[in-house]
Formats: sequence, C-alpha cells, structure tokens
Amino acid sequence: MKKIFVFGNGNISWEDFDEFYINPIKDLDIFQCEFIICEFTGVDTLMMEFLKNKCEKVTILHIGERPRYFASKFRTYSGSWKIIGGFNSDSERDNHAISLCTHFLAKDFNSDDKVKSGTFKNIEKCFALNKMRI
Repeated sequence: MKKIFVFGNGNISWEDFDEFYINPIKDLDIFQCEFIICEFTGVDTLMMEFLKNKCEKVTILHIGERPRYFASKFRTYSGSWKIIGGFNSDSERDNHAISLCTHFLAKDFNSDDKVKSGTFKNIEKCFALNKMRI
C-alpha cells in the first residue's frame, strides 16, 4: 500500500492544484492508498475536500490541540479519518509525516535562490530518505 504524504504551499491556485495534485493521482487505485495530510490552508485543505468522498484511509496531522481545518464529516469518509495532533511545530509535524510515508506528492511554488520554503525542505528530506515521488 502506498502511504502518500501530500504537502505544498498555501497560495496554490485551483488550476495548479488540479495539474500538480489531482492529475498525478487520477490513475491510482485510491482504495489501495493511504494519504497523510496536514491542515494548513491551500494544498492541505483542497486535498481534504477532494478525498472526503473518495477515501477513508487518511491521516490528518496537526499542531496543538485540534486541527485548524477539517473536512465535513456529514455523509463522507472523513468521519473515519485518523487525526494525530499535539505537535509543537511545523517541522516536528512534517518530520512525523515523512517518517510515516512511502511516497510523497508535492510542488513548491514559493522558493527562490535566496529563500527556501518549508515545502522545498520537505521535498529535499523525502528525496534524501528515498521516498518515492508520485
């Protein structure tokens, strides 16, 4: 089973989300996958909305006591999703997600030659740990 950590920037457009996140998973058997998602605006919330009626094997990781965002549980699979919280920082939460995953799906829109985003750093960590990109 593929355990896919989905992450990215908060300022993604609908068109980029479709191109870089939905298109790569269209040919996957979603029932043979588990998704690991955080709960920040952008990629995380869009992926929750996409998966809520398609997959019950989703783990949401969050900082603090409760997620900042969560998909509607009414007549969706999200009611059975696993929620793991209490992380103290983005890096602690992201490192946990990376430790759980076998694959990752991410696109960085915010880094440049001077400043590297958290998404860029997570992509580097995944490659260093031989996690496979979807």
